[in-house]
Amino acid sequence: MGAYTINEKFQAVPTPSAERPPTDRQVRLAEMFGLGLDDTTEVTLYDGLALDVQPGDLVFITGPSGSGKSVLVRALVRALRDGVPDGGRVVDLAALHVAADRPAIDLPTAPFETALALLSAAGLAEAFALLRPVADLSDGQRYRLRLALALDRLLADSEEGTRGLRVLVADEFCSTLDRCCARAVAYRVRRLVDRHGVTVVAASAHDDLVDDLAPDVLVTKHAGPGAEVRYADPARGASRGEAPRGGSPDPPRDKQQRSRRDSSLATLAQNDKGGRGPYPPRHASREGAR
Repeated sequence: MGAYTINEKFQAVPTPSAERPPTDRQVRLAEMFGLGLDDTTEVTLYDGLALDVQPGDLVFITGPSGSGKSVLVRALVRALRDGVPDGGRVVDLAALHVAADRPAIDLPTAPFETALALLSAAGLAEAFALLRPVADLSDGQRYRLRLALALDRLLADSEEGTRGLRVLVADEFCSTLDRCCARAVAYRVRRLVDRHGVTVVAASAHDDLVDDLAPDVLVTKHAGPGAEVRYADPARGASRGEAPRGGSPDPPRDKQQRSRRDSSLATLAQNDKGGRGPYPPRHASREGAR
């Protein structure tokens, strides 16, 4: 992993082919807006966007709906996959299969107590929900379950001593959750993946998650080509000519603020004492800051 340059363009009007001729509605719509189906105009979303992504980074992409966040997620994940050595793993939340007929509590492969901590970290700590088949859960509960299962897969590699890059891909991160729950989950997930060196690529139109995710790389997509990139480490931003990210890149650090934040998570983490879970810190210096 390291420096990446993202270039993404797409043709404004899909070119018909012999195998896929234009439909009647495509023709009518093109005529309505004065577009020719043979138009080769290209739309540029990213033109030489430079990103420095290191193992264990949390990359958060935010911006308005339809601005091109998902395109950047896919492009970055393609680049990361090319750099994943043998033994590495990329888990895409959207592509994760979940058995609908099984109880949620039976799906994680981790030991029982660890599975509870993972489910709690993902915001799914209600006993009644965990006892039910997945088919009976709400969309928000299913999302939180998929997040827990993705973490289960990635952290299992760590527990087994498997070496290699581990990447969690979460487009539309926590978009189905209410804002309070989304922020709590973001905060807990950040702390969990940080201890295990999991690389995260997440995207959301909700920029209220920035403080809780504390991203190492923050990408803000605006309308039109390009995006603003900021790094939590000022040295990385300076080396690439970007300004360091403003605001508070980390969750509250003093004990009183942290106590208030942890108490707000109590309903989501009844089985995770103090929000720490069963995992030892990976970076002592980072753990002190969080």
